[in-house]
Amino acid sequence: MNKELQKVIARLEEHINLAPSEFLAFPEGELIRKPAPDKWSKKEILGHLIDSAANNHHRFVRAQFENEPLVLVPYEQNDWNQVQKYIEVDTKFLVEFWRMYNLHILWIINNFPEEKLNLKCKSIDEREMAETVFLLIKDYVDHMDHHLTQIFS
Repeated sequence: MNKELQKVIARLEEHINLAPSEFLAFPEGELIRKPAPDKWSKKEILGHLIDSAANNHHRFVRAQFENEPLVLVPYEQNDWNQVQKYIEVDTKFLVEFWRMYNLHILWIINNFPEEKLNLKCKSIDEREMAETVFLLIKDYVDHMDHHLTQIFS
């Protein structure tokens, strides 16, 4: 397996193993507190990471059988977050859903054909800029790193 992909997988595994218990250690009041009216609470950030998983899940699957380039369709992250009301979702359910979804994505990545990692990607509106599927996978975990740092710092 590609060494760079192994590093990405190790980071994702670490998040899956550590983030749930750390998240559940926060008092509920802190999880629903918004730092500003236009900013997400910790629960909404975790919900956003679920939306990211959902949007990348189909990309990682499609990349294995669609022709090049893989077309990346962006999503309206604020609308997704607002309509799903993550701030109101039971915290244990939210954490377990995030964990299970990422275990599934980990499964997909661990079984990803190496010859498909360099498949070129193309955004329909230039908001998604990953050049290859490998970079798309890496960006998924980098994005998770960023938001977990927001939650836990």
